[in-house]
This record gives sequence, C-alpha cells and structure tokens, in this order.
Amino acid sequence: MKLLLDFGNSRLKYAVYAGDSKVTEGFIPTLTEKNLCEIPHFAELESIHLSSVIDIPPAIHALISPKLIPNQTIMRGNGYDVSSLGEDRKLIALGAGPSHLSICLGTCITYNLVNEANEFVGGAISPGLHMRAAGMHAHTAHLPQVAPQHPYPFFGHDTQSNLIAGVMAGVEFEMQGFIQQAKKQMPNLQVVLTGGDAHHFSTLYNVDPDLVWKGMLI
Repeated sequence: MKLLLDFGNSRLKYAVYAGDSKVTEGFIPTLTEKNLCEIPHFAELESIHLSSVIDIPPAIHALISPKLIPNQTIMRGNGYDVSSLGEDRKLIALGAGPSHLSICLGTCITYNLVNEANEFVGGAISPGLHMRAAGMHAHTAHLPQVAPQHPYPFFGHDTQSNLIAGVMAGVEFEMQGFIQQAKKQMPNLQVVLTGGDAHHFSTLYNVDPDLVWKGMLI
C-alpha cells in the first residue's frame, strides 16, 4: 500500500493505492497527527508520497518521514525553467501527458502546456473562482459575497447574477482564450481540467480528478 498526499492551499487530499489501483481517497479536515493516522490503511503503508504547497509542521514530518519517498519528479522544459515549477504543477503535467494543456482549477487556476515531446513549454497562473468572488466582496463597500455555481449566466440581470457571471463566465472565457492561443502552437492539443472546481466546467472540457495521483505514480 502507498499513500499519496496532495496538500493544497484549500484542501488536504489523500489517496491510497495498491500498485496502480486506487483503494480509497478523501480529504483531511486539518493537518494533525491524529487525522493522518486515521487515513484508511495507514498502518499498512509501505511508502508515502507528498506534494505540498504549504509548510509541513515538524511533528507531521516526523510522523511520515520513515516511509516518505523523496520527490524525484522529472519534467523537462523547452525554453522553460522547470526548477521554478511547483511540485503539484509538475505532477499534473506528467499525469496529463504529451500534447496537453492541463488546467487546474483550485485556489488559483494554473495552465500547464506540454508539447509532443512531453516537455513543459509554458503556463499561467490566475485567481481561482472563490478568490475572484471573495476579492470583489472584500475590496468594495457594497458588493455581496457570491459562491461559484453551475449553471451560470453569461450576462446577469441583477447584482448577484452579475457577480456570478463575472466569476464563472469570466473563467470560461479566460480558458477559451488560453486554449485558442495554445492551439496556434499545437493544433492537435488536448485539454483536460482537474482541481476542486473543475466540475463546474465538465460540460465544456474533459475532467480528470486524478492527474496529481497519475503524476505521482509515474
């Protein structure tokens, strides 16, 4: 059994694999020793693999370090300094494979462009759905807080629906723009979405929630 951990800014995700088969997956509410030990099959684990964009407390590191496999993610760049890429983006790009634009809709939205030779050639980072909605509420006097939703309007009919259109349709149009630009470079490009908010756009593009796990297994 191996435990795969993906600690993002908003969610602490885990998956347990036996070989290449997923046994179970879920979320850890808070990063504590107790919550980690309550992950199914924790006592049976042979190895632990970690991708994290947050700092790991010393007590947590001490708990997992005996079985922790050091990150050795190999992602080549083509005119791109891949040493600057976060481990999560490398894993997503690896999991998607060659000729892909993988778009991760999490706290931030990341665009990860990989060519036919499986080389990382470019990307972008923009605010995620919740960050956009929270920003408009926090930085104005009277605009209300809204939550991402589906379906959503392209043009709203009141303040609430205007905000939802700005967030949801705004991200749809943003993705379309990046995709169109990427296809100028790679006409045979495939697009795949992943991340916690990808389901909002599942009628538009393929969604694969396991790209990080696939990258880890590679």
